[in-house]
Amino acid sequence: MPSPTPCTRGGHPPTQMSGFQRRPGPFLVGGAIALVLLIVGAVGYWATTSADTGAPQNETEERPVREPRRIMLSGDSMTQGADGDRTWRYHLWNHLSPHVDGLEFVGPYSDPASSDMILPVPTTEGEDPATPAPGSTGAPSPTDGAGSEEEAPSPEEETGGPRRPGSALPGEAEYEDPDFDQEHNALWGRTLREASVSIGEEVGTHRPDVLCAMLGVNDLLWPVSMEEMEQNLRGYVEAARSGNPNLRVVLAEVVPIALADSDEGFALRVYAYNELVREVAQDMSTQASPVISLDVANKEKWEAAADTYDGTHPNADGELKIAAAFADVLSRGYEIGPGYPRPLPISP
Repeated sequence: MPSPTPCTRGGHPPTQMSGFQRRPGPFLVGGAIALVLLIVGAVGYWATTSADTGAPQNETEERPVREPRRIMLSGDSMTQGADGDRTWRYHLWNHLSPHVDGLEFVGPYSDPASSDMILPVPTTEGEDPATPAPGSTGAPSPTDGAGSEEEAPSPEEETGGPRRPGSALPGEAEYEDPDFDQEHNALWGRTLREASVSIGEEVGTHRPDVLCAMLGVNDLLWPVSMEEMEQNLRGYVEAARSGNPNLRVVLAEVVPIALADSDEGFALRVYAYNELVREVAQDMSTQASPVISLDVANKEKWEAAADTYDGTHPNADGELKIAAAFADVLSRGYEIGPGYPRPLPISP
């Protein structure tokens, strides 16, 4: 809300005494100035305190939150994480919480994925995606399990690196470190198309001030047109705003995964979609509900071979890079906390 403009007070007419014009003395001038300052201060105090109430200006318009504290992290498996992960949400929380009073992560879920939810993502051309096609009804949920017959790899399985997350049985999944606000809005295998259907209700129920979304890669595993992706992306933002017309939004581009190295069609879809994210963010951003795009891969020099444990899902270094990128954009774009300290403690 813009600061009120103080009214200009007209001067008093000169006082006539004994046939000559008397100039106002210093005490009279000082008193007039003090009176003006008192009135302006009172108006400013009223405006500030009235804006802090958060009450609607009228039945259809709400004031934007002056100090956003409620953040919804929305996405797919890269945001949900699996049993044994810290997740990038952990790093973002522990970076922001010392600097943002009353910080809350909000959303309908709080757990990482267990073995019944894990759906493998293809790493080379010719593999069939296990994720259901966009618009299908076979997507996994927290209760119905995954649509794949493959067993999740055990912790002892040789993976060429650290333990592969996601081996816990249903109901037993745990974070490597639970010391953070675990609420989120991310599901393994979720597509942008599916998310656009539910996001309005989710925003309305959990009342975030800021929505950070990293979605789209599961849609792109299939031959989907960019017209459809644009429709889904715009629909996602519009639906989210139906739950909060003053919502601040961060739309992350898709980070490269191993499949892009061998599947030219997939790589082209990723490139086109990332261009689309930037265009839609710029086009849909408003003063009441700004939208910022985020290129994690370019900002953090993302490499699928180094920053994932299976060609797709972030390992410890990848989690840190995603968290740092979101922290920087929240700080720069919405003045939420400081940027992430650099250099990042990435393993050699």
